Amino acid sequence: MSQYGEPQGNRRDELLAASTWSTRLVQHDGGQDVIVLPLAPALAALDAVQVPIADGHSLIADYLHGKLLVVVASGWAQLWEFVPDVRLVPYGGWVVVPAPGGVGSYAASWVSLPPPRLTPSQEQADEGEEWGEDGEDEALVGLQPDSLRALVSAGALDPRRLFEGLAGRPATSQTVAS
Repeated sequence: MSQYGEPQGNRRDELLAASTWSTRLVQHDGGQDVIVLPLAPALAALDAVQVPIADGHSLIADYLHGKLLVVVASGWAQLWEFVPDVRLVPYGGWVVVPAPGGVGSYAASWVSLPPPRLTPSQEQADEGEEWGEDGEDEALVGLQPDSLRALVSAGALDPRRLFEGLAGRPATSQTVAS
């Protein structure tokens, strides 16, 4: 039995009844790749390679248009170059994501929440390691508050596993910064 699939019952009703404030249109500002895949084959691929549904993968379902958005670390554009019906959102492009703290809507719903934003350990904060003086992650400093990187962190899903499930063969492509 599949652990992924279209929402049923109360969950489906909740997503269909969601207000326009349930989602945000955000600009892709780089630093990560956003892979857009056909929903049914992508969910089947996740099942095929036994990716757990646990949070931490940054998977957003667009049930309305039949798409799955996967937010991963940057550098995977070449892997998807010749896979039919798969595209990457270009930097500067726009994506619909669930509003912070919400479940989203039928057009943008979490299948797997992104990893939580890290906060500095006391030792890191004392040493100023990659953290601003006020304990803020310096990678987020200067980002527009409604940018993709500010709202959705790259998931833990290795894109090669998703590729293997979707393409039915091992990923042999070298990563290229995208």
